[in-house]
Formats: sequence, structure tokens, C-alpha cells
Amino acid sequence: MILLKVDDRKFGKSNIKYSVVDKKTNELIISGVFKEFGQASDKYYELKDEYGSSNVKMILK
Repeated sequence: MILLKVDDRKFGKSNIKYSVVDKKTNELIISGVFKEFGQASDKYYELKDEYGSSNVKMILK
């Protein structure tokens, strides 16, 4: 299971921090900053294509 964790306290703002982790091992796969919140959705669908739709969840923190 892959988790896309997005800092939603910045919703509607720029420079939104995110991280992608493996839920089982808690290993960080990638992290970074989105310029706008819409990029989080794009990343979510990109991860679903890569890892399978049932293996990816987005968590707003």
C-alpha cells in the first residue's frame, strides 16, 4: 500500500508539502512541494497508474 500524504492546511495556497511512503515499511519513496493543490490530484492518479488503483491512498494531514 502506497500513501500520498498531503499537507491540507495549505489548501488554496502555494507551496504544499507532500510525501509518498510505503505503508508496510514506512519507507519514504519521494517528497516535495506542489505549487498548487491540483498537482496533488495529478500525483495521486499518476501513482494509481504506477502501483495499481487499489494500492494507493491519499491522506490529507
